[in-house]
Amino acid sequence: MSAGLPADMLRLHPVRADADRVLAAHVADVVGVQPDEIRVGRHCPSCGAVSHGRPWARVVGTADGGTGNWGRADGRATAGRDAATSPRPVLGVSLSRSGPHLLTAVRAGGGIGVDLEEIAAVDRGWDPALVLHSAEAGQDRTAEGRALIWAGKEAVLKLLGTGLRTPMSEVRLAEHDLREAGAPAGFVAQVALAQE
Repeated sequence: MSAGLPADMLRLHPVRADADRVLAAHVADVVGVQPDEIRVGRHCPSCGAVSHGRPWARVVGTADGGTGNWGRADGRATAGRDAATSPRPVLGVSLSRSGPHLLTAVRAGGGIGVDLEEIAAVDRGWDPALVLHSAEAGQDRTAEGRALIWAGKEAVLKLLGTGLRTPMSEVRLAEHDLREAGAPAGFVAQVALAQE
């Protein structure tokens, strides 16, 4: 879907698709297992709820007693006393919805955040004081540029796990590994990758 990113990292789906089901299928394809061997869910770092928040995924039913060979997308322990120091590789997942689209992102070996935005929608609500870091002044000259900045900020905040609890203006995009991804006409997508 995008130059410079692995072909299996991003998938576009209709927004009406069941996000958990398509995310589990995407994870299964990336790690080479059946979709029924994947568990996905949400965890809100603010309130602890599992009905919303950052998505996570893990492989179950493997030789390590059913806790999976892959760590959770949110970096939290998967199970057991020693899970926090487990050598399991991180399985990063993220998703974004915009207009008629649902975008899933899966990264074996590192954290990921993804955001898909409709250019016109971002442009209608643009407020540079809300979005731009002081070092980014003047970088918002076009509607597409504004949408790329917004999508980049949201992708970074998803990667960090803070969501919009962290003001966008506190995020300086130049300090993060951010990649522009292919998107449908009228949309932009950005992917933030954790440093390995």
